[in-house]
Amino acid sequence: MRKLILSLLAVAVLGAGSAFAQSWAGVSSGWPGFAVHFGVEDVIGDLDVRTNVTSTYGFAFGIGADVLYDLAVDTGTLPLDTYVGGGLNLVFVPGAVGVGLGAFGGVEYRLGELGLPEGGVFLEIGPDLLVVPAFGFGINARLGFNYHF
Repeated sequence: MRKLILSLLAVAVLGAGSAFAQSWAGVSSGWPGFAVHFGVEDVIGDLDVRTNVTSTYGFAFGIGADVLYDLAVDTGTLPLDTYVGGGLNLVFVPGAVGVGLGAFGGVEYRLGELGLPEGGVFLEIGPDLLVVPAFGFGINARLGFNYHF
């Protein structure tokens, strides 16, 4: 529990310096665990940056950063944002530290029609590679909620 609290504080500190820009914070769950994140839009041109703190059900935790790119997909009248991204993360397991790379595609449904214009529900899925200390491959799938401010 102490690690989770410290991790949440780290995310808040990382995001505090970028609060002047359009930002979002959120939570998600799925495979392989639970995550808290903070993002800032248009940090590098049209690219968004997101910091993550993850926990794999008490076995390990990770700290990472992703770069996201919005895709211009015609979704008709649906308030959907589609994006792709990828990033690097450090995974801390008992007795070892791992380095992982991930890529993903995602879609977010903005909840303006339900009276919560700041909120959004998202789904992401993509491959994960563990490159250190040993090579491994996995799938990352998340369902979560974002609050945009």
